[in-house]
Amino acid sequence: MRLFVLASALALALGGCASTTSGPSRLTGQELDAAVALYGPWADQVEVKGQTRYIWRRSLLTNGQSTYCELRVELGFRRTIRRAYLEGFPAACELFAVRYESLTK
Repeated sequence: MRLFVLASALALALGGCASTTSGPSRLTGQELDAAVALYGPWADQVEVKGQTRYIWRRSLLTNGQSTYCELRVELGFRRTIRRAYLEGFPAACELFAVRYESLTK
């Protein structure tokens, strides 16, 4: 995960008009609709110790081998996102990165 953050920072420094940020870290404190707007409907909803967790999945086929990554979101006060984290293969987790492009060049 640290490697991904460093690569994102390097891409930001080298690309003047485009930037990549870790989508999950930006979700903290926002409503669940923010995650749905970025990643579409969740794939699964599970109950853990009385709390609902929402899960999005992405898979990537590399050299004939399928890898996956899950984005898991936990809700907190007033149903805002308390925690969002990725779990899985780094290359597949990059599919959750959010890319922003500047409108002016």
